[in-house]
Amino acid sequence: MMRNELGNAIRNARMEKKLTQEKLAELVNISPVHVKQIEAGTRMPSVEVLYKISVTLNLSVDDVFFPEEPSAKEMLGKIERVLRICTQHDLRVVYATACALTDTSTNES
Repeated sequence: MMRNELGNAIRNARMEKKLTQEKLAELVNISPVHVKQIEAGTRMPSVEVLYKISVTLNLSVDDVFFPEEPSAKEMLGKIERVLRICTQHDLRVVYATACALTDTSTNES
């Protein structure tokens, strides 16, 4: 994998979240210069930093390292990552909404 691919994926995820490089740096406890270097592809993050960035940006590292054709799998992965941080109440609301969208019974637990 090319360094630029990882840097571009991080930059795109950061911009999607409407974060500056400085704010991302603050959130993951690294310097803004470090973020700039990672995004530019001139520096690779440590595993620890990559983990913090991926969690902060809701970025699937698997998708970056093992890209596939765009499909529903990508969207399902994004949804799954968001659901993992929802409260139990939020999950019930999402489930009921999904059932309503698909005309599925909500009687299943």
